[in-house]
Amino acid sequence: MERWKGRVALVTGASVGIGAAVTRALVQHGMKVVGCARSVDKIEKLAAECQSAGYSGTLIPYKCDLSNEEEILSMFSAIKTLHQGVDVCINNAGLARPEPLLTGKTEGWRTMIDVNVLAVSICTREAYHSMRERNVDDGHIININSVLGHIYNCSSHVHFYSATKHMVTALTEGIRQELRELKSHIRVTSISPGVVETEFCYRLMDKDPKQAEAFYASVKCLQGPDIANAVLYALSTPAHVQVHEVIVRPTEQAN
Repeated sequence: MERWKGRVALVTGASVGIGAAVTRALVQHGMKVVGCARSVDKIEKLAAECQSAGYSGTLIPYKCDLSNEEEILSMFSAIKTLHQGVDVCINNAGLARPEPLLTGKTEGWRTMIDVNVLAVSICTREAYHSMRERNVDDGHIININSVLGHIYNCSSHVHFYSATKHMVTALTEGIRQELRELKSHIRVTSISPGVVETEFCYRLMDKDPKQAEAFYASVKCLQGPDIANAVLYALSTPAHVQVHEVIVRPTEQAN
């Protein structure tokens, strides 16, 4: 991670869970991290914690609604003005709505597409342009995917969410192929966690929090730092090593 000290990383969905853990890890390793979310209160608190801990990097909170392209473009413009540009882009933000394929509401589907697919694509495109403009040929794009982007036997209320994650799997390979065709050495990695104990299921099952509690109690879950370690692994490999896909499951998880 030594070569990343002082360089700029963007982490989307940085306020809680995996995003907060990844952000903390990158700041600890000396990076300048722009952490974005719709609400920045928790990111500001995390920034203060990192500073108090004496980490060598810095955390810059940024308010951005990733379902709004204009806000994403404005964020990248601000990063260019204030910090030259993005060297590492961690597409972490994602959400699920309990909207089955046969009975779900279009609004819920559209929200998942906007955040899980379009925001990933827009941030990736803008990060690539930022790197290309500055002749950065060793940048890295990391998509926080899901095991549901690789399997099909899941509960009906997450079928559409799973479809968006299958698209992230396809997008990651497409990005790799396009970078290769351009003879770029920018790398792209998909990290697909299994069950991670975060606010994710509580938001998904907000009408029945006890169901979320029972789900998390069913196995010894992964924690945010477990996924942050996978991110650090991908970033720390030599330039000739393409870590394309990492699947991280709890040992006890069935699928």
